[in-house]
Amino acid sequence: MSGDVRLRPLVARTAEDERLVERLLEGCEDYYRRVHGRAPCAHDVDEVFGTPVAGLPAESVRAWIVERRGEAVGLAGLLSGWKRPGQSMIGLLAIDARQRRRGTGRSAVEALEAFARSTPDGRSMRIGIVETNAPAFDFWHALGYRETGERRELEDFTAPVVILEKDLDGA
Repeated sequence: MSGDVRLRPLVARTAEDERLVERLLEGCEDYYRRVHGRAPCAHDVDEVFGTPVAGLPAESVRAWIVERRGEAVGLAGLLSGWKRPGQSMIGLLAIDARQRRRGTGRSAVEALEAFARSTPDGRSMRIGIVETNAPAFDFWHALGYRETGERRELEDFTAPVVILEKDLDGA
């Protein structure tokens, strides 16, 4: 399955890619309603194309279109070196609702992990799951991510964010 899925870097903000990102976000409206309490909006499109992250150089904030068999089916984002050297953080993984349960998300995570391992920041990977996004917990646990006990209250989300982490050194 993973050969069917690839990550296409979003390197420049073109009108075509903006429309594509907007369409992909609309396909993930259920996710946005669970974690933000609203449908995706223009602000979310802007965030996909790279919101500066304090303490990280711009090249450490990456975004991709998730493609399955050449079709754009989702979005992924990664922060390299967040919150410490050797660690990366998945900032976004959103797969169109019509494309879920086909192994696409798992393959996208495997590709993100492989990318992280190819950098100095690939010893561990973290993800923050908003408590109201209950379906996500089973997905991430099945991929080997474990809750760290850390929780964050962030104003943009409908509930606290639970931090999960996976050691990538031996994987």
